[in-house]
Amino acid sequence: MPSFKTFLSISITFVISFYYEEFLRLRYWAPSDREHTTLAVGILSGYENFKEREAARSTWLGKYSFQNDMKAWFILGNSSCQIPPEYRLSLYSCEKWNINISELQEKFYTAYLVKNTFCPPNLERPFYQGFSFQINYPIVITKLGILSSLLLPDSEIKVALLDVQSKEVIVQTLISSNQSNNIYGYVYANVDTILLPKNYEGLILVEGYLKGIACSDTIWNSGGGVITFKRVYSTPEHLKSKKYSTNLNVASSIAFYIPDIENLKSIARDEEQVTKKWILHLAELNNRLRIEMEENNDIFIADGVDTYRSLPAKLLKFYKWLHLNYDFRFVVKTDDDSVLDISGLLKQLTENSQFDSTKLWLWSNFRRDWPVNYVGKWADYEYQSSVYPTFPCGSAYVMSRQIVLWLVSNAQTLHNYQGEDVSMGIWLSAINPDIIEDEDFACDARCGRTSYNRAQMSDGEVFRVWSYYERCRSLCSCD
Repeated sequence: MPSFKTFLSISITFVISFYYEEFLRLRYWAPSDREHTTLAVGILSGYENFKEREAARSTWLGKYSFQNDMKAWFILGNSSCQIPPEYRLSLYSCEKWNINISELQEKFYTAYLVKNTFCPPNLERPFYQGFSFQINYPIVITKLGILSSLLLPDSEIKVALLDVQSKEVIVQTLISSNQSNNIYGYVYANVDTILLPKNYEGLILVEGYLKGIACSDTIWNSGGGVITFKRVYSTPEHLKSKKYSTNLNVASSIAFYIPDIENLKSIARDEEQVTKKWILHLAELNNRLRIEMEENNDIFIADGVDTYRSLPAKLLKFYKWLHLNYDFRFVVKTDDDSVLDISGLLKQLTENSQFDSTKLWLWSNFRRDWPVNYVGKWADYEYQSSVYPTFPCGSAYVMSRQIVLWLVSNAQTLHNYQGEDVSMGIWLSAINPDIIEDEDFACDARCGRTSYNRAQMSDGEVFRVWSYYERCRSLCSCD
Protein backbone atom coordinates (compact mmCIF):
# COMPACT_ATOMS: atom_id res chain seq x y z
CA MET A 1 0.00 0.00 0.00
CA PRO A 2 1.52 3.40 -0.92
CA SER A 3 2.82 5.50 1.96
CA PHE A 4 1.45 8.91 2.86
CA LYS A 5 4.67 10.56 1.53
CA THR A 6 4.21 8.82 -1.82
CA PHE A 7 0.56 9.90 -1.99
CA LEU A 8 1.53 13.49 -1.08
CA SER A 9 4.28 13.56 -3.72
CA ILE A 10 1.90 12.31 -6.42
CA SER A 11 -0.72 14.85 -5.38
CA ILE A 12 1.75 17.78 -5.49
CA THR A 13 3.02 16.67 -8.91
CA PHE A 14 -0.55 16.51 -10.23
CA VAL A 15 -1.44 19.95 -8.88
CA ILE A 16 1.72 21.55 -10.32
CA SER A 17 1.20 19.98 -13.74
CA PHE A 18 -2.49 20.95 -13.77
CA TYR A 19 -1.80 24.55 -12.78
CA TYR A 20 1.57 24.80 -14.54
CA GLU A 21 0.88 28.09 -16.28
CA GLU A 22 -0.44 29.71 -13.09
CA PHE A 23 2.67 28.65 -11.15
CA LEU A 24 4.84 30.05 -13.92
CA ARG A 25 2.93 33.33 -13.93
CA LEU A 26 3.49 33.70 -10.17
CA ARG A 27 7.18 32.89 -10.53
CA TYR A 28 7.69 35.76 -12.99
CA TRP A 29 5.16 38.12 -11.46
CA ALA A 30 2.89 38.11 -14.51
CA PRO A 31 -0.23 40.21 -13.76
CA SER A 32 -3.63 38.67 -14.42
CA ASP A 33 -4.81 41.70 -16.42
CA ARG A 34 -2.28 41.32 -19.21
CA GLU A 35 -3.27 42.57 -22.64
CA HIS A 36 -4.63 39.81 -24.88
CA THR A 37 -3.55 38.91 -28.39
CA THR A 38 -4.01 35.72 -30.40
CA LEU A 39 -0.69 35.86 -32.25
CA ALA A 40 2.51 37.48 -31.01
CA VAL A 41 5.21 38.08 -33.63
CA GLY A 42 8.87 38.42 -32.63
CA ILE A 43 11.05 39.89 -35.39
CA LEU A 44 14.81 39.70 -34.94
CA SER A 45 16.38 42.94 -36.14
CA GLY A 46 19.67 44.81 -36.01
CA TYR A 47 20.66 48.25 -34.78
CA GLU A 48 21.24 49.66 -38.25
CA ASN A 49 18.27 47.98 -39.97
CA PHE A 50 16.06 51.07 -40.17
CA LYS A 51 15.08 50.45 -43.81
CA GLU A 52 14.13 46.84 -43.14
CA ARG A 53 11.88 47.76 -40.20
CA GLU A 54 10.20 50.57 -42.12
CA ALA A 55 9.60 48.29 -45.10
CA ALA A 56 7.87 45.75 -42.83
CA ARG A 57 5.71 48.45 -41.21
CA SER A 58 4.70 49.80 -44.62
CA THR A 59 3.71 46.37 -45.97
CA TRP A 60 2.78 43.18 -44.12
CA LEU A 61 2.84 44.65 -40.60
CA GLY A 62 0.92 47.79 -41.48
CA LYS A 63 -2.26 45.89 -42.29
CA TYR A 64 -2.48 44.58 -38.72
CA SER A 65 -1.09 47.48 -36.70
CA PHE A 66 -4.49 48.34 -35.18
CA GLN A 67 -5.91 44.85 -34.71
CA ASN A 68 -6.01 42.96 -31.41
CA ASP A 69 -5.54 39.46 -32.84
CA MET A 70 -1.88 40.17 -33.75
CA LYS A 71 0.89 42.14 -32.06
CA ALA A 72 4.44 42.41 -33.40
CA TRP A 73 7.76 43.63 -32.02
CA PHE A 74 11.24 44.07 -33.48
CA ILE A 75 13.82 42.54 -31.12
CA LEU A 76 17.11 44.43 -30.66
CA GLY A 77 19.96 44.38 -28.17
CA ASN A 78 20.39 47.42 -25.94
CA SER A 79 23.80 48.31 -27.35
CA SER A 80 25.85 47.90 -30.49
CA CYS A 81 29.41 46.57 -30.45
CA GLN A 82 31.80 49.38 -29.48
CA ILE A 83 34.63 47.82 -31.50
CA PRO A 84 34.80 49.00 -35.15
CA PRO A 85 34.08 46.09 -37.54
CA GLU A 86 37.61 46.13 -39.00
CA TYR A 87 39.09 45.58 -35.53
CA ARG A 88 36.95 42.59 -34.57
CA LEU A 89 38.02 38.97 -34.79
CA SER A 90 34.64 38.21 -36.34
CA LEU A 91 31.71 40.22 -37.64
CA TYR A 92 29.39 37.82 -35.81
CA SER A 93 30.61 38.62 -32.29
CA CYS A 94 32.19 41.50 -30.39
CA GLU A 95 35.72 40.19 -29.75
CA LYS A 96 38.62 42.59 -30.28
CA TRP A 97 41.44 41.92 -32.71
CA ASN A 98 44.56 42.92 -30.79
CA ILE A 99 47.48 43.94 -33.02
CA ASN A 100 50.79 44.17 -31.19
CA ILE A 101 53.10 46.36 -33.27
CA SER A 102 56.09 45.64 -31.03
CA GLU A 103 55.82 41.92 -31.88
CA LEU A 104 55.37 42.35 -35.63
CA GLN A 105 58.15 40.90 -37.75
CA GLU A 106 58.26 39.89 -41.35
CA LYS A 107 58.82 36.15 -40.64
CA PHE A 108 57.25 34.02 -37.90
CA TYR A 109 56.96 30.53 -36.51
CA THR A 110 53.77 29.64 -34.66
CA ALA A 111 55.52 27.54 -32.00
CA TYR A 112 58.75 27.67 -30.02
CA LEU A 113 60.14 25.08 -27.66
CA VAL A 114 61.27 25.64 -24.09
CA LYS A 115 63.19 22.69 -22.68
CA ASN A 116 63.09 21.88 -18.98
CA THR A 117 66.48 21.10 -17.47
CA PHE A 118 64.97 18.97 -14.72
CA CYS A 119 62.07 16.78 -15.80
CA PRO A 120 61.43 13.37 -14.23
CA PRO A 121 59.19 11.02 -16.27
CA ASN A 122 56.07 11.85 -14.25
CA LEU A 123 56.36 15.51 -15.30
CA GLU A 124 56.63 14.96 -19.05
CA ARG A 125 53.98 16.87 -21.00
CA PRO A 126 51.48 15.47 -23.50
CA PHE A 127 51.58 17.01 -26.98
CA TYR A 128 48.67 17.44 -29.37
CA GLN A 129 49.06 16.51 -33.04
CA GLY A 130 47.85 19.85 -34.41
CA PHE A 131 45.77 22.98 -34.03
CA SER A 132 43.16 25.04 -35.85
CA PHE A 133 43.52 28.76 -36.47
CA GLN A 134 41.99 31.86 -38.05
CA ILE A 135 43.89 34.34 -40.20
CA ASN A 136 43.31 37.96 -39.16
CA TYR A 137 45.57 39.49 -41.82
CA PRO A 138 46.84 37.87 -45.06
CA ILE A 139 49.95 35.71 -44.61
CA VAL A 140 52.04 33.45 -46.83
CA ILE A 141 52.78 29.90 -45.60
CA THR A 142 56.32 28.73 -46.46
CA LYS A 143 57.05 25.72 -44.21
CA LEU A 144 55.40 23.16 -41.95
CA GLY A 145 57.19 21.69 -38.95
CA ILE A 146 57.16 18.98 -36.27
CA LEU A 147 58.70 19.03 -32.79
CA SER A 148 62.00 17.18 -33.27
CA SER A 149 62.02 15.47 -29.84
CA LEU A 150 58.75 13.69 -30.68
CA LEU A 151 60.05 12.06 -33.89
CA LEU A 152 60.85 8.36 -33.65
CA PRO A 153 64.27 7.20 -34.95
CA ASP A 154 64.49 6.70 -38.73
CA SER A 155 60.88 7.85 -39.22
CA GLU A 156 59.29 9.98 -41.91
CA ILE A 157 56.08 11.77 -40.90
CA LYS A 158 53.55 13.70 -42.95
CA VAL A 159 52.30 17.07 -41.76
CA ALA A 160 49.47 18.76 -43.63
CA LEU A 161 47.55 22.02 -43.72
CA LEU A 162 43.83 21.29 -44.09
CA ASP A 163 40.66 23.24 -44.63
CA VAL A 164 38.84 23.11 -41.27
CA GLN A 165 35.37 22.26 -42.57
CA SER A 166 36.04 20.00 -45.57
CA LYS A 167 39.35 18.50 -44.32
CA GLU A 168 40.70 19.04 -47.85
CA VAL A 169 44.51 19.10 -47.92
CA ILE A 170 45.80 22.54 -48.91
CA VAL A 171 49.54 21.79 -48.68
CA GLN A 172 51.51 18.92 -47.14
CA THR A 173 55.07 17.69 -46.73
CA LEU A 174 57.14 14.84 -45.29
CA ILE A 175 59.55 15.43 -42.42
CA SER A 176 62.33 12.99 -41.56
CA SER A 177 63.88 12.41 -38.16
CA ASN A 178 67.25 12.65 -39.93
CA GLN A 179 66.73 16.29 -40.91
CA SER A 180 69.03 18.72 -39.12
CA ASN A 181 67.38 22.10 -39.75
CA ASN A 182 66.16 22.47 -36.18
CA ILE A 183 64.53 25.88 -35.54
CA TYR A 184 63.43 26.60 -31.96
CA GLY A 185 63.07 22.86 -31.35
CA TYR A 186 60.99 22.15 -34.48
CA VAL A 187 62.13 20.53 -37.74
CA TYR A 188 60.68 22.18 -40.85
CA ALA A 189 60.22 21.25 -44.48
CA ASN A 190 59.36 23.61 -47.35
CA VAL A 191 55.94 23.59 -48.98
CA ASP A 192 54.58 25.31 -52.06
CA THR A 193 53.97 28.83 -50.83
CA ILE A 194 50.33 29.72 -50.44
CA LEU A 195 48.62 32.98 -49.52
CA LEU A 196 45.95 32.61 -46.83
CA PRO A 197 43.44 35.49 -46.87
CA LYS A 198 41.91 37.34 -43.94
CA ASN A 199 39.31 35.23 -42.05
CA TYR A 200 40.56 31.96 -43.53
CA GLU A 201 40.29 29.09 -41.04
CA GLY A 202 42.72 26.20 -41.30
CA LEU A 203 43.99 23.14 -39.46
CA ILE A 204 47.56 21.84 -39.29
CA LEU A 205 47.84 18.19 -38.35
CA VAL A 206 50.54 15.54 -38.06
CA GLU A 207 49.61 12.24 -39.71
CA GLY A 208 51.70 9.40 -38.31
CA TYR A 209 53.18 7.99 -35.12
CA LEU A 210 55.04 10.29 -32.73
CA LYS A 211 56.14 10.08 -29.14
CA GLY A 212 53.15 11.28 -27.16
CA ILE A 213 55.05 13.18 -24.46
CA ALA A 214 58.18 15.28 -24.11
CA CYS A 215 60.07 17.10 -21.39
CA SER A 216 59.36 20.56 -22.79
CA ASP A 217 56.73 23.28 -23.20
CA THR A 218 55.34 25.11 -26.22
CA ILE A 219 55.42 28.89 -26.52
CA TRP A 220 52.69 29.93 -28.94
CA ASN A 221 53.35 32.84 -31.29
CA SER A 222 50.47 34.63 -33.02
CA GLY A 223 52.77 36.86 -35.06
CA GLY A 224 51.63 39.99 -33.24
CA GLY A 225 47.97 39.11 -33.74
CA VAL A 226 47.85 37.98 -37.37
CA ILE A 227 46.77 34.49 -36.27
CA THR A 228 44.18 33.49 -33.68
CA PHE A 229 44.61 29.96 -32.35
CA LYS A 230 41.25 28.19 -31.98
CA ARG A 231 41.54 24.54 -30.88
CA VAL A 232 44.07 21.74 -30.41
CA TYR A 233 43.65 18.29 -31.95
CA SER A 234 44.87 14.81 -31.00
CA THR A 235 42.98 13.31 -33.99
CA PRO A 236 41.24 14.86 -37.03
CA GLU A 237 37.88 14.57 -35.23
CA HIS A 238 36.43 17.96 -34.28
CA LEU A 239 34.47 16.48 -31.38
CA LYS A 240 37.69 15.26 -29.75
CA SER A 241 39.41 18.64 -30.00
CA LYS A 242 39.90 21.05 -27.10
CA LYS A 243 39.69 24.80 -26.89
CA TYR A 244 43.10 26.43 -27.29
CA SER A 245 44.97 27.50 -24.18
CA THR A 246 48.54 28.77 -23.81
CA ASN A 247 49.38 25.94 -21.38
CA LEU A 248 48.67 23.24 -23.99
CA ASN A 249 51.53 21.84 -26.07
CA VAL A 250 51.51 21.11 -29.77
CA ALA A 251 53.64 18.88 -32.00
CA SER A 252 53.22 20.91 -35.21
CA SER A 253 54.19 24.42 -36.30
CA ILE A 254 53.82 26.77 -39.28
CA ALA A 255 56.42 29.10 -40.78
CA PHE A 256 54.97 32.15 -42.52
CA TYR A 257 55.61 35.77 -43.46
CA ILE A 258 53.45 38.87 -43.75
CA PRO A 259 53.61 40.16 -47.37
CA ASP A 260 52.48 43.71 -46.57
CA ILE A 261 53.60 44.33 -43.01
CA GLU A 262 53.72 48.13 -43.36
CA ASN A 263 50.03 48.24 -44.19
CA LEU A 264 49.29 46.16 -41.09
CA LYS A 265 51.30 48.60 -38.95
CA SER A 266 49.29 51.44 -40.46
CA ILE A 267 46.05 49.66 -39.53
CA ALA A 268 47.29 49.31 -35.95
CA ARG A 269 48.30 52.97 -35.73
CA ASP A 270 44.90 54.12 -37.08
CA GLU A 271 42.89 52.14 -34.53
CA GLU A 272 42.33 54.98 -32.07
CA GLN A 273 41.08 57.39 -34.76
CA VAL A 274 38.87 54.78 -36.41
CA THR A 275 37.38 53.88 -33.02
CA LYS A 276 36.51 57.53 -32.30
CA LYS A 277 34.65 57.78 -35.63
CA TRP A 278 32.85 54.51 -34.90
CA ILE A 279 31.69 55.74 -31.48
CA LEU A 280 30.30 58.91 -33.10
CA HIS A 281 28.53 56.74 -35.67
CA LEU A 282 26.96 54.67 -32.87
CA ALA A 283 25.80 57.85 -31.12
CA GLU A 284 23.99 58.88 -34.33
CA LEU A 285 22.43 55.42 -34.56
CA ASN A 286 21.26 55.61 -30.95
CA ASN A 287 19.62 58.96 -31.62
CA ARG A 288 17.87 57.65 -34.74
CA LEU A 289 16.71 54.59 -32.81
CA ARG A 290 15.38 56.75 -29.96
CA ILE A 291 13.28 58.76 -32.45
CA GLU A 292 12.09 55.55 -34.12
CA MET A 293 11.00 54.12 -30.77
CA GLU A 294 9.10 57.31 -29.92
CA GLU A 295 7.24 57.14 -33.23
CA ASN A 296 6.57 53.38 -33.19
CA ASN A 297 5.52 51.30 -30.23
CA ASP A 298 6.90 48.09 -31.69
CA ILE A 299 10.52 47.71 -30.55
CA PHE A 300 11.65 45.45 -27.72
CA ILE A 301 15.13 46.12 -26.34
CA ALA A 302 16.88 43.11 -24.82
CA ASP A 303 19.81 43.48 -22.47
CA GLY A 304 23.01 42.62 -24.33
CA VAL A 305 25.24 43.57 -27.26
CA ASP A 306 23.53 43.36 -30.65
CA THR A 307 25.48 40.64 -32.52
CA TYR A 308 24.67 37.42 -34.34
CA ARG A 309 26.02 35.33 -31.45
CA SER A 310 23.61 37.03 -29.04
CA LEU A 311 20.44 36.06 -30.96
CA PRO A 312 19.44 33.05 -28.80
CA ALA A 313 19.74 35.12 -25.60
CA LYS A 314 17.78 38.01 -27.16
CA LEU A 315 14.92 35.69 -28.06
CA LEU A 316 14.70 34.15 -24.59
CA LYS A 317 14.55 37.62 -23.02
CA PHE A 318 11.80 38.61 -25.43
CA TYR A 319 9.75 35.51 -24.58
CA LYS A 320 10.07 36.23 -20.86
CA TRP A 321 8.94 39.84 -21.37
CA LEU A 322 6.09 38.67 -23.60
CA HIS A 323 4.87 36.23 -20.96
CA LEU A 324 4.91 38.92 -18.28
CA ASN A 325 3.01 41.47 -20.35
CA TYR A 326 0.69 39.64 -22.74
CA ASP A 327 -1.82 36.83 -22.69
CA PHE A 328 -1.20 35.16 -26.06
CA ARG A 329 -2.00 31.84 -27.73
CA PHE A 330 0.70 31.53 -30.38
CA VAL A 331 4.10 33.06 -31.19
CA VAL A 332 5.74 33.51 -34.59
CA LYS A 333 9.46 34.14 -34.79
CA THR A 334 10.80 35.73 -37.99
CA ASP A 335 13.48 38.13 -39.26
CA ASP A 336 13.33 41.73 -40.46
CA ASP A 337 14.20 40.67 -44.03
CA SER A 338 11.08 38.51 -44.28
CA VAL A 339 7.47 38.97 -45.39
CA LEU A 340 4.64 37.06 -43.67
CA ASP A 341 1.09 36.22 -44.67
CA ILE A 342 -0.44 36.92 -41.26
CA SER A 343 -4.00 36.31 -42.53
CA GLY A 344 -3.08 32.85 -43.75
CA LEU A 345 -1.33 31.98 -40.49
CA LEU A 346 -4.19 33.24 -38.31
CA LYS A 347 -6.76 31.35 -40.37
CA GLN A 348 -4.91 28.07 -39.87
CA LEU A 349 -4.16 28.68 -36.19
CA THR A 350 -7.74 29.54 -35.26
CA GLU A 351 -9.57 27.02 -37.47
CA ASN A 352 -7.35 23.93 -37.44
CA SER A 353 -7.82 21.78 -34.32
CA GLN A 354 -4.21 20.52 -34.35
CA PHE A 355 -3.05 23.99 -33.26
CA ASP A 356 -3.97 23.68 -29.58
CA SER A 357 -2.10 26.41 -27.70
CA THR A 358 -2.03 24.27 -24.52
CA LYS A 359 -0.02 21.51 -26.26
CA LEU A 360 3.67 21.33 -27.13
CA TRP A 361 4.21 21.82 -30.88
CA LEU A 362 6.19 23.72 -33.53
CA TRP A 363 4.87 24.54 -36.99
CA SER A 364 7.40 25.30 -39.73
CA ASN A 365 9.68 23.84 -42.38
CA PHE A 366 12.41 21.88 -40.62
CA ARG A 367 16.07 21.03 -41.07
CA ARG A 368 16.82 17.39 -40.32
CA ASP A 369 20.22 15.73 -39.80
CA TRP A 370 21.84 19.09 -40.43
CA PRO A 371 25.65 18.81 -40.06
CA VAL A 372 27.36 20.95 -37.43
CA ASN A 373 29.58 23.60 -39.00
CA TYR A 374 33.06 24.32 -37.67
CA VAL A 375 33.99 27.43 -39.61
CA GLY A 376 32.60 30.90 -40.30
CA LYS A 377 29.32 32.41 -39.21
CA TRP A 378 27.76 29.11 -38.10
CA ALA A 379 30.85 27.60 -36.43
CA ASP A 380 29.79 25.60 -33.38
CA TYR A 381 32.14 23.67 -31.10
CA GLU A 382 29.71 23.76 -28.18
CA TYR A 383 27.25 21.15 -29.42
CA GLN A 384 28.78 17.72 -28.89
CA SER A 385 27.49 15.85 -31.91
CA SER A 386 28.23 15.85 -35.64
CA VAL A 387 24.59 16.66 -36.56
CA TYR A 388 21.92 18.83 -34.94
CA PRO A 389 18.54 17.62 -33.75
CA THR A 390 15.62 18.62 -35.95
CA PHE A 391 15.22 22.41 -35.87
CA PRO A 392 12.88 24.92 -37.55
CA CYS A 393 13.99 27.24 -40.33
CA GLY A 394 14.89 30.53 -38.65
CA SER A 395 13.10 32.58 -41.30
CA ALA A 396 9.70 31.76 -39.77
CA TYR A 397 8.29 29.28 -37.28
CA VAL A 398 5.20 29.18 -35.06
CA MET A 399 5.11 27.93 -31.47
CA SER A 400 2.29 27.16 -29.09
CA ARG A 401 2.00 29.16 -25.89
CA GLN A 402 2.98 26.04 -23.96
CA ILE A 403 6.33 25.89 -25.77
CA VAL A 404 7.04 29.52 -24.85
CA LEU A 405 6.12 28.88 -21.21
CA TRP A 406 8.59 25.99 -21.09
CA LEU A 407 11.33 28.18 -22.60
CA VAL A 408 10.66 30.95 -20.09
CA SER A 409 10.71 28.60 -17.11
CA ASN A 410 14.03 27.07 -18.20
CA ALA A 411 15.72 30.14 -19.68
CA GLN A 412 18.31 30.41 -16.91
CA THR A 413 19.73 26.97 -17.66
CA LEU A 414 19.43 26.85 -21.46
CA HIS A 415 22.81 27.08 -23.21
CA ASN A 416 23.10 29.51 -26.13
CA TYR A 417 24.48 27.80 -29.21
CA GLN A 418 25.69 29.48 -32.42
CA GLY A 419 22.26 30.37 -33.86
CA GLU A 420 18.76 30.87 -32.55
CA ASP A 421 17.23 28.26 -34.88
CA VAL A 422 19.63 25.43 -33.98
CA SER A 423 19.43 26.50 -30.32
CA MET A 424 15.65 26.11 -30.48
CA GLY A 425 15.99 22.61 -31.89
CA ILE A 426 18.52 21.58 -29.23
CA TRP A 427 16.51 23.11 -26.37
CA LEU A 428 13.21 21.55 -27.39
CA SER A 429 14.69 18.11 -28.06
CA ALA A 430 14.49 17.72 -24.28
CA ILE A 431 10.66 17.73 -24.38
CA ASN A 432 10.06 16.18 -27.81
CA PRO A 433 7.29 18.51 -29.04
CA ASP A 434 5.07 17.64 -31.98
CA ILE A 435 6.77 18.67 -35.23
CA ILE A 436 4.19 20.01 -37.69
CA GLU A 437 6.05 19.96 -41.00
CA ASP A 438 4.84 22.39 -43.66
CA GLU A 439 6.73 23.16 -46.87
CA ASP A 440 4.69 26.36 -47.26
CA PHE A 441 7.20 27.92 -44.86
CA ALA A 442 10.14 29.20 -46.90
CA CYS A 443 13.63 28.67 -45.48
CA ASP A 444 15.26 30.99 -48.01
CA ALA A 445 14.37 33.21 -50.98
CA ARG A 446 12.51 30.41 -52.80
CA CYS A 447 8.73 30.41 -52.67
CA GLY A 448 5.53 28.71 -53.80
CA ARG A 449 2.06 29.92 -54.64
CA THR A 450 0.76 29.13 -51.13
CA SER A 451 3.85 30.15 -49.11
CA TYR A 452 3.22 31.70 -45.72
CA ASN A 453 6.42 33.72 -45.88
CA ARG A 454 9.28 34.99 -48.01
CA ALA A 455 12.79 35.19 -46.61
CA GLN A 456 16.10 36.94 -47.24
CA MET A 457 14.52 39.97 -48.94
CA SER A 458 16.00 43.43 -49.46
CA ASP A 459 13.75 46.33 -48.45
CA GLY A 460 12.94 46.92 -52.14
CA GLU A 461 12.04 43.27 -52.65
CA VAL A 462 9.73 43.41 -49.62
CA PHE A 463 7.63 46.10 -51.33
CA ARG A 464 7.58 44.14 -54.60
CA VAL A 465 6.52 40.91 -52.90
CA TRP A 466 3.81 42.70 -50.94
CA SER A 467 2.42 44.18 -54.16
CA TYR A 468 1.91 40.59 -55.37
CA TYR A 469 0.03 39.78 -52.20
CA GLU A 470 -2.23 42.80 -52.46
CA ARG A 471 -3.13 41.93 -56.07
CA CYS A 472 -3.56 38.17 -55.91
CA ARG A 473 -3.03 37.00 -52.30
CA SER A 474 0.26 35.29 -53.10
CA LEU A 475 3.73 36.16 -51.79
CA CYS A 476 5.38 34.46 -54.75
CA SER A 477 3.95 36.01 -57.89
CA CYS A 478 0.71 36.67 -59.73
CA ASP A 479 1.65 34.68 -62.86
